[in-house]
Amino acid sequence: MNIGRENAAEKTLLFTAILATLIISPTFAYDPINLPKMLVISTGAFALIPFLIISIQTIRVVSPIAFTLSAFLIFTFLLSMLTNDRSFSQQFWGVWGRNTGFLTYFAFITAFLVSITLAYRSDFILVRLAFERLSYAISIYTLMQAGGIDPINWSQKQMVATLGNLNFMSSFLGLATISCASRLFHEKLSLTSKLHYLFFVTLNLYLMWISGSIQGIGVFAAGLSFVVAFKIMSKTSFRNSIIWLILTAGAGSILFLGTMGLGPLSPLKQVTVIFRRDYWLAGWNMTLDNWLNGVGIDSYGDYYEQYRDLSAVTRTGPERVANTAHNIFLDVSSGSGLFAGLSFLAILVFVMIAILKTLKNSRMDNTFIAVSSMFMGFIVFCLISINQIGVGIWGFLFAGYVVGASSRLSSSTSESFKNSKSESQTGKKTPRFNSEWTLPAKLASLALGLIGFLIALPPNITDAQMLSAIKKGDLVSMRNVVTEISSTSQFTKKYMTLLLDKGLVAEAYEFAGEELKRDPRNDIALRVVAYNDKAPTEQRKAALLSLKQRDPQNLEFAKYLDELLAKLG
Repeated sequence: MNIGRENAAEKTLLFTAILATLIISPTFAYDPINLPKMLVISTGAFALIPFLIISIQTIRVVSPIAFTLSAFLIFTFLLSMLTNDRSFSQQFWGVWGRNTGFLTYFAFITAFLVSITLAYRSDFILVRLAFERLSYAISIYTLMQAGGIDPINWSQKQMVATLGNLNFMSSFLGLATISCASRLFHEKLSLTSKLHYLFFVTLNLYLMWISGSIQGIGVFAAGLSFVVAFKIMSKTSFRNSIIWLILTAGAGSILFLGTMGLGPLSPLKQVTVIFRRDYWLAGWNMTLDNWLNGVGIDSYGDYYEQYRDLSAVTRTGPERVANTAHNIFLDVSSGSGLFAGLSFLAILVFVMIAILKTLKNSRMDNTFIAVSSMFMGFIVFCLISINQIGVGIWGFLFAGYVVGASSRLSSSTSESFKNSKSESQTGKKTPRFNSEWTLPAKLASLALGLIGFLIALPPNITDAQMLSAIKKGDLVSMRNVVTEISSTSQFTKKYMTLLLDKGLVAEAYEFAGEELKRDPRNDIALRVVAYNDKAPTEQRKAALLSLKQRDPQNLEFAKYLDELLAKLG
């Protein structure tokens, strides 16, 4: 094994994940959170491609199922991107404010596969240490925000850390708390170390509680149940640990239903969780209606109004919309089709099976216990949240670690690795490590990292240009920005809204016509045309019918549109 090669890949992967969580651009970016994070993971993933190529045979032998499922998931994303009518740029870079398009998932899968190799070849213990050290910084910064001493002058004063949202911050701290709790449960620590980890457990739980976000509590509870299950296994038996997991899963399900206003714990209902029911149903409807290739990667928001039901409209009013299903499985399946959703689900189920197999065989170490438990917390995150880049990258690292470490800890693969028996002796394929991390490989890594950086750079530049134009009130520059290929529908909406606010109706109508040629579903462009008395009658009729088709359950709006259509004859 080439230790130098392993260390280079490990450092690149962990530095990418750490920077992706920390990086923000509050001064120069309209979206200061997600775009710089996408830039970082794209650069890191491309830089890791040479290592991935060198290691591909290892991955195929160690975990052919993980390799096949990953390749198939990427294929389904490509199929969706090439066969949908959504803009290529939106599907590739992702919708503004999320950026969970093809490029982000390519980076996630690359991190997953590289993590498998690293965890199989060595302990890869740094993955846990790096995450814990990072979490300390996030905890302290969140505490500063809670105390009103944030050095950054955000437009909204909230406990969001560097992740842009209360729920993402809460979930990240939930994952971190799992690791600290695992040390208290499973490791022999000095009094100083115990106090250290107890402090961060207490601090994180306090921050999650005062934030009002229950996501982190749910993530922590799921992970803690596995921390305890590993403890039960070490003290008693696999059977007892499974009974414990079944009981905690049942209790967690009842509690979760209660937050949705269902079951015996319905008084615990949370409004935001009830809203998620609406988003999930719309995502499922999109999946069923577009089962082969979805509606387009990261394009949920373009179809939400069309696929929501009547209760979603009447619950709080038709103005409540969403650009994500708030469930990563449904985000994937609605955007890229049923096969994409199933392959993503299969990857995570495969990882869970690896955890249970290792638990049953009692072959585990402290890092495996902690990372496996954090992965189970990530599963809860997947069920109720958005695949935020700064959190999601760690979920895929944890998943890869579990698969690789599970193979390493199993007796058969460990022995084959240690003995390095040839295929002629055993009749079985054995992972080989015969490629050096040579100077050409290093240069290729640097070159590909630069390519990844340049690929993710255009939307970052466009975003900065849009912010500058908005600050200056420069409509000419703004128009130039919104016509660039890396622009987003959010910028178009902002531009046309400003035109209308300034009474420039003719200019807004002209631009709306151009925009509808690029995107016939653009909501604000359709409204500008539909409500313009000087627009041709047939054009207005077409726009009105499109608006009605976009939001069929909004009955009052549909009635208003019908009245306008009747006047047009």
